Amino acid sequence: MEVAQASKTDLKQVYQHTEIALTEGTLGYFKGGEEKAIAMMEKVLSNNGKLLVSKESGQLAGWILYGTQADSMADIESGFIYELYILKDYRKKGYGKRLMEECIQDLKAQDLQEIRLAVYQGNGAMELYRQLGFSETRIIMSKKISG
Repeated sequence: MEVAQASKTDLKQVYQHTEIALTEGTLGYFKGGEEKAIAMMEKVLSNNGKLLVSKESGQLAGWILYGTQADSMADIESGFIYELYILKDYRKKGYGKRLMEECIQDLKAQDLQEIRLAVYQGNGAMELYRQLGFSETRIIMSKKISG
């Protein structure tokens, strides 16, 4: 298993899967299409975000997109994981954990006090996040009011 900063070629491969990654990660809530999914990723990358990829024998296995965010409530800069995605053939084989560990190590080296992420209730990655020491700090609730 190889983990590295994404090259331009890697980025093109990631873009091919970004819409499905957002759709799966949000449990179907994302409805923006491929262009919107790519634009969201590009916005993070243009704001000093980083994209690490995991590969097996040169084949893309998954990626993690992360950066920093200012929290005006707590008046701190924290690390933020925007997306972790592992292609189906590579799931449950340690790729997600390895990407998370590399990301955490990088953010820790930046002297940040905290790393955050947002995850939809029911997303299978929640167990991995808990294993790595993440816990719920805020809950967003919703109610459908039409249809």
